[in-house]
Amino acid sequence: MANITLSVPENLRMEMDKYTDIRWSEVARNAIAAKMVQLRKLEILRKYVDKEAISEKDWAWMEEHDWHPVDEKPMKPEYIKSLKAAMKAPTKKTTIDELFK
Repeated sequence: MANITLSVPENLRMEMDKYTDIRWSEVARNAIAAKMVQLRKLEILRKYVDKEAISEKDWAWMEEHDWHPVDEKPMKPEYIKSLKAAMKAPTKKTTIDELFK
């Protein structure tokens, strides 16, 4: 595993020293990993928007992270409107027999 050195202001270091039970290297490692995931999502999203080919490696990464570029797009207002209308519509009771027809 590679090592990196981080510089932090002295006042921040004094605050960190108050929490001796925290593994600050783990906090930094998690923050870096989260940033890398965010950057990878942006890279794939750019490819998607620009209609570039998405590689098998990208598809595997998306599966592994349960993410797809369309997850970043907001729902269309028409779709939201239809969902709200469907929620207001009266429902019909269904019998067990009807379920297994």
